This record gives sequence, structure tokens and C-alpha cells, in this order.
Amino acid sequence: MEISVIIPTCHPQEYTVECLNSLKNQTLDSQCFEVLVVLNGEHDPYYSFLLQALPKNARILYSPVASACSSRNMGLDHAQGEYICFIDDDDKISPTYLEELLACAHKDIIAASSCLSLYEDGHIEKNSYSWEYERHVRLGVQPFYRPKKIFSVPWMKLIHKDIIGTRRFNGHFPSGQDALLMFEISDKMDKVQFTSSNAVYYWRQRSNSLHRMGRLKCISKYSKLSWAYICLYFHHPHKYNFYFFLTRLLASCHAVLVGK
Repeated sequence: MEISVIIPTCHPQEYTVECLNSLKNQTLDSQCFEVLVVLNGEHDPYYSFLLQALPKNARILYSPVASACSSRNMGLDHAQGEYICFIDDDDKISPTYLEELLACAHKDIIAASSCLSLYEDGHIEKNSYSWEYERHVRLGVQPFYRPKKIFSVPWMKLIHKDIIGTRRFNGHFPSGQDALLMFEISDKMDKVQFTSSNAVYYWRQRSNSLHRMGRLKCISKYSKLSWAYICLYFHHPHKYNFYFFLTRLLASCHAVLVGK
């Protein structure tokens, strides 16, 4: 098995069907990848809803804990693929997404794709991830810390299972655990290579999922996240890239300033 695609979902809706359909339409042979849909929270009627939409190479895992964090961890525990691919249940991917990622990936090379924002009215726009892609795609294989923006999230990339190892998303962080895990596993990262612009991760922008947190809550979140970065780095300073570590702290400071 080449790839394990992990999709956490809670209260799946029609957008989840779109996500699963985009996996059915992959140009990569379906025997080369598995799809692990991790249903969390309420079981019924969502389990039956998912069964009707699943690709043939997919299976459902269930967790009563309503948490994307614990669901991703469950997916990692059951993954059989050599590479890990995370997709959020309200997003979708282009037909060549998995094939192109796999062609770029290596045990020492993380493959990454372009990313576009998909809005409720159907229109598509570039975003900060798109601009990061455009700045670096022509450089070929390069140090992972150069396109630093893309390593704030687990999706739009293919990661060898050995890079992740036994590390998991930290449930003590209600938000920010994505960026934290990406930093934690950076001690095993070396290079990154981008696919062509035909491989796209469509990041859905839903009005009910976009919000700005209060100032105090924001400061608390990023203070804890920054401290976690500091503890990881200074526990093994010879393993982590100092530049990448510094960018994580600066990103936290910026997030506090803009209130996200």
C-alpha cells in the first residue's frame, strides 16, 4: 500500500460527499491507496450516510470523542500506507493530486501541492498557500524550511510514515495542534518538492467556520503554542532547524497581532 488518506469527520454533510467523490476520481490506481474516514462524535445517522458515499478502497473508523485531533491519531494508528495524506472532510482534491504527490515523494522528500480557496458560491481564489507555492515551485527539490508557510498545516502534502513515527497530534491544544505536530516532526524532515499546478488541494471557506477569537483567548492560545515550540526545540536543539523554529515563534506573534 503506497498511501493512507486520513479524513476526520464529525456530522458529515454533502461537502463530505464531494470530498469522497474527489478521491473516487483520482488518476492513481485505487489499489495504491486506502481511504480512512474517521467518524467522531455522534454515530447515527452519520455512519449510514458515509457508507453510501465511500469509495471502494475506503473504510470507516469510529471514535465517540468529537475531536479532529484524536480522529487523525486514530487514522495514523490504523494506517497501512507507506505515506500519509491528510484531507479535511469539507475540502477536496484535483484528479491528479495523489498521483503527482506520489511521483514527487521519497522517504527524505515531502511532496507538496498547490492550494486554492473554494468558496460557498463555487468561485475559487488564491490564498497565502498559493503564493508560497508560486514562489517556490520552480526551485525543484529544496530545504523544507524555505516554503515555511505550508508546514503550518498537515494537509496539501504527502509525508512518509517514518517521518511521523509514533508522534501524534497533541490533544491538550484545542487548536494549533496542526502546526505543533508539523514542527515536532520537522526533526526528521529534509527536503520538499512541489507538484505541478494540476495537483490542487481545494481548501473550502465556509462562513460558519471562519471566526476571529477574542484577544485574551488568542494570546493564551499562542503563548501556550510558543512555549511548546520552545520546549521541543531546547530539549533537542541539535535536531531542529533554528530558522524554522524562529519562524514558528514569529508566526505565533503575528497571529496574536491579527487576532486569529
